[in-house]
Amino acid sequence: MYEVFFYKDKNGNSPIADYLRELTARKDKNSRIKANKINDYIQYLAQEGKNAGGPYIKHLDGEIWELRPLRDRILFAAWDGDSFVLLHYFIKKTQKTPKRAIDQAIRNFSDLKERKDSDG
Repeated sequence: MYEVFFYKDKNGNSPIADYLRELTARKDKNSRIKANKINDYIQYLAQEGKNAGGPYIKHLDGEIWELRPLRDRILFAAWDGDSFVLLHYFIKKTQKTPKRAIDQAIRNFSDLKERKDSDG
């Protein structure tokens, strides 16, 4: 079993957690289905890690992987051995993952590493 946690910026904001809360707060069926599917995929990542394979996860670039619930994409990376950090999300609109989404995940991961190093 792996631990999965949400990236928080230096101000404590977590866009992925906020997005999930927003989906859960909505009353329409599609939002409920989306939130449940995302939570299911996060749980599957916690159980299987990178062994989850397709269609659940896909390796993108370097340390960055994507979780693939429906059209949502959640970019993540391995962290401290038995953990994963969810770094960035977007809604898939094109065949190829946008470079700016991968770059944002890389920036968030670098930020997290720098803050960990400075905290000791």
